[in-house]
Amino acid sequence: MNRFLLLVLIAGATFLIVLFAVKPELIENIWMWIIGLAGAIVRAFQMLIDYFKKKFSDSSEDDEKDETSESSMSEKSKNETSVEEFNGIDLSLLRFSDNGETTIGLLYINDKFYCYTLEDTFREEKIAGETRISSGTYQIQFRKDKTELTLKYRERYPEWFNWHLQLMDVPGFNSIYIHNGGDHTHTEGCILVSDSLNVSNETSFLSNSRETFRKLYGYLFEQLENNIPVRINIYDENRITKIN
Repeated sequence: MNRFLLLVLIAGATFLIVLFAVKPELIENIWMWIIGLAGAIVRAFQMLIDYFKKKFSDSSEDDEKDETSESSMSEKSKNETSVEEFNGIDLSLLRFSDNGETTIGLLYINDKFYCYTLEDTFREEKIAGETRISSGTYQIQFRKDKTELTLKYRERYPEWFNWHLQLMDVPGFNSIYIHNGGDHTHTEGCILVSDSLNVSNETSFLSNSRETFRKLYGYLFEQLENNIPVRINIYDENRITKIN
């Protein structure tokens, strides 16, 4: 069997030698064909490599897009959560005038105007009893201490007053309340409320403050008694300048 194969190989080689001797141009044609075949094989491998590279690249981009999308959705979810975290009553105090003695503002409840406010003036350095608090956001809770002022208010308004409405954690101040009053001499950093405001070149003062405070107190008292959180957002009169 091996001998037969050897004879076949010799016969084939002899045939090729005779053929190339008779027609030498065949060598060139075959050589060109071999080169072309090799080139086609190389090209096919290159296309195959490019194909897998593209598939891998597309897969990576899809993964990145998915991660980015998930990250964006996660960030959006965080932002939405942060916005929705506070489910309570929002008070907003927009200060708009400070004459160096008295600050006048507007009080909103859940974005609806409720009344005017009166506070002390702004000061770079605090003067006790003559300085308004800093802008910011403060939780409002009952101060459940029988202070001298609390007992005074209970005696004055026995039908409806119980505890003071206190702004919590105010930097540099203690016992900051929302209550009634007429002018800056009736506040030591606290916020006075009224639905009537009188302003002149000499002074600014509130009227009908007791009735306005009674209504506000009754509303906030009900919310807090039902464990609904209440907070106040205080904005200075230069807030628009800061935005621009």
